[in-house]
Amino acid sequence: MNAILKVLIQSLVIPFYKNHAGLLFFVFFIMFGIIESTQVKLYHESLIYGTLTSGIFLIVVLIVWLLYSVKALHFLLKTSTEDSYLFLHNIAVLPARLSFWHFFIIVFLTFIPVFVYTLIIYSIGIRNSFYEVVVLIFLFQLALWFLSAWILNYTARTRHKPVFITLPSLSLPFQQTLLGMYGAYLFKEEKPAIFLSKVCSIVLIYLVKETLEVGDDFRFLAITWMFAMLSHTFLIQKIKVFEDQYLTWTRNLPVARTQTFLMYLQLYAFLMIPEMLLLTGSIGKGLNPLQMILLPLLSSGFLLSIHSYLFKRNRDPDQFVTYLFWLFIGCFMVVLSELVWVLANVLIATSFKLYWTRYYRYERSVTIS
Repeated sequence: MNAILKVLIQSLVIPFYKNHAGLLFFVFFIMFGIIESTQVKLYHESLIYGTLTSGIFLIVVLIVWLLYSVKALHFLLKTSTEDSYLFLHNIAVLPARLSFWHFFIIVFLTFIPVFVYTLIIYSIGIRNSFYEVVVLIFLFQLALWFLSAWILNYTARTRHKPVFITLPSLSLPFQQTLLGMYGAYLFKEEKPAIFLSKVCSIVLIYLVKETLEVGDDFRFLAITWMFAMLSHTFLIQKIKVFEDQYLTWTRNLPVARTQTFLMYLQLYAFLMIPEMLLLTGSIGKGLNPLQMILLPLLSSGFLLSIHSYLFKRNRDPDQFVTYLFWLFIGCFMVVLSELVWVLANVLIATSFKLYWTRYYRYERSVTIS
């Protein structure tokens, strides 16, 4: 292994797996942990045969891989632009073809968990003569790797050049209010992050929504809604960083803590409006008007539980990942128990308690170098 590739792996690949260890462990738990040991082989064979024989199921799998690839690419691009990784800009002095293949290997290494499972799909597909599907899957994954490597290589080699195409800036009314300040930050400074989270959640909800029929269990939508909420969790950390850097002075204003908490509640409810609009067509098919009210309350409570945790002083990033993991697992189990109303109220009450006790005690950690 040459020195440049080794540095790239230590700077990009290892941090990627450390940052996403909780999510990967959760997926592993869902795929293997909740199935009885005697049924694991049959369960995964059924999934693989469904992928090889059903066009709709195959499209769902390809979309999931696409979202994973986009998530990995977003992380690699974001990490490579951080101040502590400015040395990676020097890769632009390499020949374009050489730097491309370095990035191709990096992209492939971030895709290893998916690729290992894909090898099993290849094995079963070839054994049962599904050659066309196997070739399609191989070409799709290869295209993802080439496209991601090209974007990384192009970005690294043109970082010093002026940007000719930018996403439009979105202006919101009432930006003088505290809620407007948070909204303006998200829609002006975090457009790529908003776009990524919305693509993940809307695609997921749309796929499930199209399969619903009259009389279906509400829990299908509630579980889907939870995964949609999970795609927004990284936005909360961005909001907290923005708050710590620019809005600490607001705590000195004569504004009641209850009013500020209600502002957070509105913020996270408004954040899920596109998903709510998408679900309006599902009323009568596994969803009723009262449950339509319940879903934004559930998302606000869940996201506020995370935001309230971030008011913890001297918090440990590893403990935060553990907290997020068990929070999701706990909510997932309660949803399966058909206690969604109870869960939404408990989440809001718990987050209010954490917020109330930590709001004025919280001080942003300052690292002195």
